[in-house]
Amino acid sequence: MQKDKRDFQFQQILETFPTSVREHLQTIPQNGGVLSAMHCLAVMEALNIPAEDLMLRLLPVAKLYGATAISDFQVGAVAKAKMSDHAREIAFFLGANIEFPAQVLIQTIHAEQSAAINAWLHGASQIETIAVTAAPCGCCRQFLYELDGAQNLKIILVNQVDRKTVQHNLPDFLPQAFGPQELGQATGLMASPAQPAGLTLQSASNDAFVQKALAAANQSYAPYSHNLAGCAIEASNGKIYAGRYVENVAFNPSLSPLHTAIIHMNMDNMKPDNKITRAVLVERPTSISQRSISELLLQTVAPNVKLEYYEAMRFADLN
Repeated sequence: MQKDKRDFQFQQILETFPTSVREHLQTIPQNGGVLSAMHCLAVMEALNIPAEDLMLRLLPVAKLYGATAISDFQVGAVAKAKMSDHAREIAFFLGANIEFPAQVLIQTIHAEQSAAINAWLHGASQIETIAVTAAPCGCCRQFLYELDGAQNLKIILVNQVDRKTVQHNLPDFLPQAFGPQELGQATGLMASPAQPAGLTLQSASNDAFVQKALAAANQSYAPYSHNLAGCAIEASNGKIYAGRYVENVAFNPSLSPLHTAIIHMNMDNMKPDNKITRAVLVERPTSISQRSISELLLQTVAPNVKLEYYEAMRFADLN
């Protein structure tokens, strides 16, 4: 089984580390593909290595989360992100590419997107560095440029020929970049502090599942269309995963709330056999809507599940 294969491969990777740090690294699949600040510091101190070296050593773990039924080309990414203003309080967030058979390729989730969304959903305040197993494509460079502080974002790669490590600034990869400021945005994705959008359902619901989708919509990032949207999906393991809509100034690298909810589910416990059993979308429809693309994707990943849809409005819209 694929699940057993992933577990076996993960244990093989752990054996490349000293026994003294394996307990810390075992927390990654237990914590949604995250190595917390406490465990990061413990491993770095035990191995006497900088954060960047540990990120590179964790890339094979990140690749295990890849779901690549179309290309069979797994890409892994590890994002180093601040969890507070304290310089030493950093955590690692893993991500991998996800492909959807029978869907158009534009639905694909890239590893860099996955790692960044993983950090965002877990409350990271700013991504400082991303290590990737392959050079970021143009779509990912544009997606990363939406991050607040992207001008200082570092990209770490391993040269596929001589295996040497190289580090670049994101702007070196994206000269004359088109960024949020071009459309009048002073800050980008993950700017702190994020303020809830003040959404309320047009038709009241006490369903806790719907409320999770509403809460996600309130934390979504939609500065260009203002189409605030959130999604909650229930998996066959009984867990609920919430996702938020995230826009990009170039529009196309944007991710629907169902995409980010799937990232959330995929990064949990390395369980590729997890199935979606319920899905709810809450949005404030504007000039665009997330409903059609969510129904299309859900039809592929969970053909027997009907998308439950709720419209929301801002309190300000009531005036």
